[in-house]
Amino acid sequence: MVLNIEIIKFIQSFSNPFLDGFFELVTILGEDIFFILVVSVVFWCINKDFGYKIGFAYLVSGIINTSVKEIFKVPRPIGHPEVRSLRLETAPGYSFPSGHTQQNAVLWYSWMVEFKKRWLYILGIFFILLVGLSRLYLGVHTPLDVLGGIIIGLICIFLSNSLFEWAKREDNPLIFLIFIIPMLLGMYFFPTGTYYKAAGTITGFWLGYNIETKYIQYQVQAPLLKQIIKYILGLAGLLAIKTFVKMLLPEAIFSDFIRYTLLGLWLTVAAPLLFRYILGVGKAKKFFAN
Repeated sequence: MVLNIEIIKFIQSFSNPFLDGFFELVTILGEDIFFILVVSVVFWCINKDFGYKIGFAYLVSGIINTSVKEIFKVPRPIGHPEVRSLRLETAPGYSFPSGHTQQNAVLWYSWMVEFKKRWLYILGIFFILLVGLSRLYLGVHTPLDVLGGIIIGLICIFLSNSLFEWAKREDNPLIFLIFIIPMLLGMYFFPTGTYYKAAGTITGFWLGYNIETKYIQYQVQAPLLKQIIKYILGLAGLLAIKTFVKMLLPEAIFSDFIRYTLLGLWLTVAAPLLFRYILGVGKAKKFFAN
């Protein structure tokens, strides 16, 4: 712990208002809002299969990150007399592993593994390390947290991609129950809002995957203007569910599970159907075929 604090102190010795603002912006690359923006545009407008793959990887990683935090319960460096901590709203719960670093790593690992381009490896490694550095500069994680996030993120990619490819090869989305069932059981052992939100999102995403691949078979191709309209409409729906459904449900962590399940279903089922009927795009070859 002493070495961790000394490393944070060294990094923060370069602190100034410009770097404060810079690293507060950088750390957003590891937050859910960035994931939503990226996965939505990939799934709705670019490559549906890759959208599923990157979505499952990120959500599996979120469940594993929250579980590891709750198991080890490592305290954050926040409050240490020699550490200055900023952007505390991004640092709830326990410290190990760094969720921002892990989730950002998973996003970049996904692109690296999928496309295998040298420039993507260079760019990905740069941003993974930069987000990790931002968590140290902001004083909300230790170097061990960041290193753990990078390593566990790599494991999550292997696990999620293996399940996805297996399910696709066998044409059997039920294979994901190998992960889904233990995740749902984990709701009993980890009754936190963070876990329930992640569990709800992956539940909705998986249910949507079952429905969309069997009955809808959404196609992403569309003229540029309609792609932009799709993206705006889709994000508006996500925001509406996140905001207004919260107002309708009681204050409880299970309400978070329901709300985030609806978000997963909107992303994979409701939004593609909206695009079909409102914009006339995304038409399946066999819509609601047996």
